[in-house]
Amino acid sequence: MQVKIKILEGGQKPTKGTEGAAAYDCYARDSALVGGRAILIGLGFCIELPQGYHAEILPRSSTGLRTPLRQPNCLGIIDSDYRGEVKAMYELSPRENLAYRVQKGDKIAQMIIKKNEDVHLVEAETLSETKRGTNGFGSTGK
Repeated sequence: MQVKIKILEGGQKPTKGTEGAAAYDCYARDSALVGGRAILIGLGFCIELPQGYHAEILPRSSTGLRTPLRQPNCLGIIDSDYRGEVKAMYELSPRENLAYRVQKGDKIAQMIIKKNEDVHLVEAETLSETKRGTNGFGSTGK
């Protein structure tokens, strides 16, 4: 499958680090200072995803390990009809009270392209019973 991508001025085309990589590494288009509130960091490209597909923007594992950056929404979704610059949202870990500088060209996120599942939500008055039932939020143990 081919997917059209438009590289913006100062941007880089996403790359795969190895043959077996599931995701494309994405690079910061500009330098940015991440401080006390979430900001959007442009990744320097626009993408034309086929109908029935979406892209997921996630932090790289090394970002979580080596920096205080956290993605507050955990996952960004790029819909097939969006044509603007793809961006990643970052904030500082709650344990940090300083600021962190992202440099232009830093590998700041990763992108996975996935096929949408076609499901139809059907309203119902009742749902089938299970052993777990309505117990949630740690109810199955550690």
